[in-house]
Amino acid sequence: MNIPHYNEWEETALTIHLISQMMGKVKLSRMDPQPEWKHIVLNITPEGFSTGLIPNGEQSFGIRMLAREGKVVTTRVDGHISGFAFRNNTSVSEYYNEFNRMLADVTCETDIYTVPQEMSIVTPFEKITEKSNYNNQHALDFFAMCVFAHNAILKFIAPFRGKKTLPSFFWGTFDVTGLLFSGVPAPFPGKGVIERNAFDEQLIEFGFWPGDPHVSEPSFFILPYPFLTAEPEGRIRPDEAFFNARKAEYFLSLRDAFSAPDPEQTVCDFLMSGFDLVSRAEKWPNLEWYRKPLGTGKGSAALH
Repeated sequence: MNIPHYNEWEETALTIHLISQMMGKVKLSRMDPQPEWKHIVLNITPEGFSTGLIPNGEQSFGIRMLAREGKVVTTRVDGHISGFAFRNNTSVSEYYNEFNRMLADVTCETDIYTVPQEMSIVTPFEKITEKSNYNNQHALDFFAMCVFAHNAILKFIAPFRGKKTLPSFFWGTFDVTGLLFSGVPAPFPGKGVIERNAFDEQLIEFGFWPGDPHVSEPSFFILPYPFLTAEPEGRIRPDEAFFNARKAEYFLSLRDAFSAPDPEQTVCDFLMSGFDLVSRAEKWPNLEWYRKPLGTGKGSAALH
């Protein structure tokens, strides 16, 4: 697998990030709310990223970002399709206009809040006029990393009992993340709307993030909530993994995972090691039941 640093494909990354936000904001506008923003995530599919089915009566529809074709398409349930292609020398404002024309063509116009969320960019989509280029090979490298992350996190998270969010693409933070919940309420103490709805009970996020302009190394992470105030006792596995006290998260770079003989199992070991350390330190209840094998054969042994 080719593992590019974020700064090697930043223009393409920013285009994907902002258009995925347009897709996610359509879900945000049209879907009934679910806890922890579960209704707005994008699905990872063999083609790329998808909203899944968005309810709209007889004109229900879905939006897909097709990685190999370098396109965004909307399909209505009656089969009507419209879309546009990524290309060089194109601004986000131009893409946003095409995005709206695409929705209008399938009679699924949707009003969205056009300021990017959970990003340093605060300029609305329609006013981001700087031209940028798009490299489809970089997009395919990113998609391959996301597929690997999805599969590794799914393998780890699947056997656990209790409430969970299976690995999905979170378009705000630009990561592939799955979540496990302890069942203990833990309301967020601050005022942020996003945070109050994302953090309302004890949980652990297990995710993959491709980097940003400040930290360019693609990495897996483990983020507990309530946020840790100190590193839990015990050593995270593998040896290359580490705890970042400032972020209160564990990290393992994708590059280090692929230096191991079995990269997927290395990631699973990292995630399990972090779960063990955090769940004990934070006194998660019912851990014996939570990790009880499912009795279905494949995967049940992963918890031991």
